[in-house]
Amino acid sequence: MTTDSPIPAAAVNGTSLGLIARMAGRMLLHGANGFARFVTWVSLIGLVLGVAILTLVVNVMNGFDHELRQRLLGSIPHVSIAQTPLSPALQAALESDPQVQSLGKYYQGFGVVAAGAKTQPVRVIGFAGEELASMNAIASVMQRGELSNLQTTTDALVMGEPLARYQGLSLGDPVMIGVTVSRGDSVTLRWLRLNLVGTFEMGAETDYSMVLVNLDGHTDTYWGELGQVGTRVMLDNPMQAGGFGRRLRELEPAVPVDTWEDVYGELFQAVRMEKTMMFVLLLLVVAIAGFNIIAGQSMMVHDKRAQIAMLRTLGADRRFVLSLFLSQGAVVAVFGTATGLGLGMLLTVYVNDVVNVLGAISGQHLLDGSYFVSVPTQIVSSDVLIIALLSSGIALLSSWLPARRASQLNPARYLH
Repeated sequence: MTTDSPIPAAAVNGTSLGLIARMAGRMLLHGANGFARFVTWVSLIGLVLGVAILTLVVNVMNGFDHELRQRLLGSIPHVSIAQTPLSPALQAALESDPQVQSLGKYYQGFGVVAAGAKTQPVRVIGFAGEELASMNAIASVMQRGELSNLQTTTDALVMGEPLARYQGLSLGDPVMIGVTVSRGDSVTLRWLRLNLVGTFEMGAETDYSMVLVNLDGHTDTYWGELGQVGTRVMLDNPMQAGGFGRRLRELEPAVPVDTWEDVYGELFQAVRMEKTMMFVLLLLVVAIAGFNIIAGQSMMVHDKRAQIAMLRTLGADRRFVLSLFLSQGAVVAVFGTATGLGLGMLLTVYVNDVVNVLGAISGQHLLDGSYFVSVPTQIVSSDVLIIALLSSGIALLSSWLPARRASQLNPARYLH
């Protein structure tokens, strides 16, 4: 008996692929072992659901990350330089850099807002009057009053609407802010009495932790005693702030330069870590579907041992048998991954409708207590490609193991 001779007509011309596909389809749809087919279909459904959930969660995590960045970066300096006025070298470098959108004087201090018995730690941010006109991100989300009131009112203050509600403040109310001042080895509080002239709501952490003041009411020396006075740099692309800050440090090593990544980097690092952990955990769901594929294909191989032996004696080589069973796994992998990606994209589009239905059933909305009124989503093509490659790779690898076992069967043992 010749067991490794090539199959005469099918393995050497283009019809072999069609023959393998037809045989694989018949075994997948009309195999004798009904339980093996059931396990295979269960693995397919598990692969579809795993890929769909993974795609949805990644898109939602990308949406939250994008929204946090956009809301936060519209209200804080992208790069802050602890020097004003700037040295000629820095001034020339910034004015000639095409990435720089605007420059302006900037103050930052830390303190506490006190209203009655309620206190809240805050970051005090100060801008010169002419710079307030460029703060479109905050001006567009003003809830009460106008941002321009900072220019027209003496000792004015603008804070987040949630912070104002927590403190029980209305427009025109006096607000006491204790700003920390370093004196030698100790820290003291200097109290500022300001008037609330407006509130904003960015839908981010800044609503509770940031207040805005106008620097024109006092000198740079006055503000310098209360915190850091310097120059703020706004960039066309805030994502390039890290590299931009490194170039400024190389140009003027003695001047402290901070970027938004230095201040809020831990927040976005936590978001990235959460996304990574969710990706790994949900990828395990796809891996479980892969184990089901192994089980279903192994049962199919066990059921078809006699037929495999007959194919081998008719001239089919091991590669033909391997391709035959591997093609079944390829159908499951490609169809399951493609269907899962499509379902995941569909859920991404209608995720807010799904969340609203779940909220109506449970009586509690998923976003209650958060900064968001709707679930943000963002589809990143590289993430979708990674999901497709990993999911199909796991399914194909799961199919290869029982297919290899089928190709290694000894036909003489089962020909009786």
